[in-house]
Amino acid sequence: MATPSERLYARVRTAVENTPAATTRTRTRIIAALVIVPALTTLVVSIASEWVYGQPAAGLDLDVASPSSAVTIFALLAGLALASTLCALSQGRDGLGIATMWLVSIAAVVVPVYAALTVLQPLHSGAADDVAFTGVAISPWGLRCIFIATVVSASAMAIFAVALRRAVAVARQLRGAALGAAAGAWGGLAVFAFCPSGELQHLLVGHVLPIALFTLLGGIVLTKLLRP
Repeated sequence: MATPSERLYARVRTAVENTPAATTRTRTRIIAALVIVPALTTLVVSIASEWVYGQPAAGLDLDVASPSSAVTIFALLAGLALASTLCALSQGRDGLGIATMWLVSIAAVVVPVYAALTVLQPLHSGAADDVAFTGVAISPWGLRCIFIATVVSASAMAIFAVALRRAVAVARQLRGAALGAAAGAWGGLAVFAFCPSGELQHLLVGHVLPIALFTLLGGIVLTKLLRP
């Protein structure tokens, strides 16, 4: 009787033999994704912040309690987005990706880590919500931030799906959730740089909730798109 590993190997081999070869190597697509997603995030933040607040990265400047803290938290959030992306896109030594434990960890920790860095001790005092201060009314529900996070996260998730096209042989649902969390982390980074709000409701709904939703969405949608 064949062992589970032998049956898995047979399934993977059959899938590979029956699938036409991709025109672009997976490694090349992954590298392209690692370049395009940060560039896209920067572009969206720059355009949105200039349009709404008249300056780039308003969230890192307007009503910031401590500029050094702003830089530190931004660096940590950028590290979170990049690290989760690298792990979620990793093909591993055998081409089957990283261990499922790591995929579960990515899907589970991105939201709480992001929330801990941005919600427990907000960077802004909340005075930036005053129209007299910013010249802009900021929605208590974070409607602009939800839109920006959705644009960045959805784009990133689509790019990740293309990068791993015909390259995910096992644990597709967990890989999809990890990719969704990574995509959400880029959306979270975007709204952190864009938004000068320090209101708890705004941060939870407009900044944190989209990351959680994209983690779930990745586990559902990408499962159907990712193939060996």
